[in-house]
Amino acid sequence: MAQSITLERTSSGTPVWITGDGPPVILIHGVLMDHRMWDRQVLDLSNHYRVYRIDMLGHGDAPAPPRKPSLNDFVGQVEEVVETFCPGEAPVIGGFSMGGLVTQAYGITHHKRVGGLIILNAVYNRTAEESAIVQARSKMMASEGVEAAISAARKRWFRAEEFDAQGPLIDEICDWMRHGDFTIKCKAHWVFATSDDQTVGRLGEITCPTLIMTGDGDAGSPPHMSVAMASAIHDTELHIFGRQQHMMPVLDATCVNQVLRSFINRVTGN
Repeated sequence: MAQSITLERTSSGTPVWITGDGPPVILIHGVLMDHRMWDRQVLDLSNHYRVYRIDMLGHGDAPAPPRKPSLNDFVGQVEEVVETFCPGEAPVIGGFSMGGLVTQAYGITHHKRVGGLIILNAVYNRTAEESAIVQARSKMMASEGVEAAISAARKRWFRAEEFDAQGPLIDEICDWMRHGDFTIKCKAHWVFATSDDQTVGRLGEITCPTLIMTGDGDAGSPPHMSVAMASAIHDTELHIFGRQQHMMPVLDATCVNQVLRSFINRVTGN
């Protein structure tokens, strides 16, 4: 059954879309995306939970980040959402890609405040070669613009057969990248490209249950990163999906949602 959607804002202007009723679940999209990437999760989860979706700083309808943003700016944004909308509750925090990096950082310092963490298709402890590749891509995007970024993403994120089977949905994903001021988005992407080392060696501080997922074909957030995260966090559930790449929460939402529901049910007792 479709649920009504309410749009509210924090005192600093972060837009928050609220759907459903029940234990709170907060979802953080990936860099260059916006809250719409979670539409298929909301259709499922909002039948059982109160789902909050935000636009990260510089994305969608959110305020711009500081001139030189840091990972802590995005963590602070999530902290404000939790304090504003979930006082006295222990929400489940979930993030995809850069949102997964923000979730790691938030979980390190706020794990006693949450009921669980969900980390999807996220980066962790890139090698020097992996860092060089993503930083070169970030500089390319800043100099060549959104269409160059989309062209590169289409090659990395999707398999050839997916263009035939889910072409309109892939086009929709690419259109999300066009929404908003791409120059500002590029500032956030540089944070994504340079900040994964800030959680290295600290994930063991997380004490709440954590779900980690990626696809076996995700080139930017490969399985070895998810395995390393799972090894570092004490109470972890790890899933690596076969024949899936970076945008699996959108393209394979049915399978992803089954795992999400099972984990959230377990940690909330709902």
